[in-house]
Amino acid sequence: MSFAESWTDPGWRATALLFLGMILLLAALRLREAAGLRRRFPRERVVRTSYLVTYYGLDSQPAGALRSLGAAVLLRDGLYFRARVTRFELSIPASAILHIGLTNTHRGRTLRQYVVAIRFRTPEGRGETAAFRFAQPGLWLTALRDTLLPNRE
Repeated sequence: MSFAESWTDPGWRATALLFLGMILLLAALRLREAAGLRRRFPRERVVRTSYLVTYYGLDSQPAGALRSLGAAVLLRDGLYFRARVTRFELSIPASAILHIGLTNTHRGRTLRQYVVAIRFRTPEGRGETAAFRFAQPGLWLTALRDTLLPNRE
């Protein structure tokens, strides 16, 4: 089969169209997610946003596999996370945050990577920790501390 004949092969076209369709679908989902976050939070409140955040749950949640991919928005007055598939939402106000740091363990398990752990007080007064993996953990850690814990750490 010559090079010119390979371009006319219908199997190649179908594979290319499928791949292109998947890319377009992911782009459309990302745009929809971004539009929803822009409607929810005015630009003046937003410090940083990431759409590739893995959430590892809260310390108080039962043991077991819990990882959820979603978007995190660092606001001037807190952190907001929304899971992409389950639509789970977590909002942590800055006033409730006790500590922000890196850890490689969460919920009694070793994660084999460092994640950002946020220790905060729930509305009921209990201490709680949420763990997130960001694409750029160092930048996010600095931004979280500078925005949510100024003059506290």
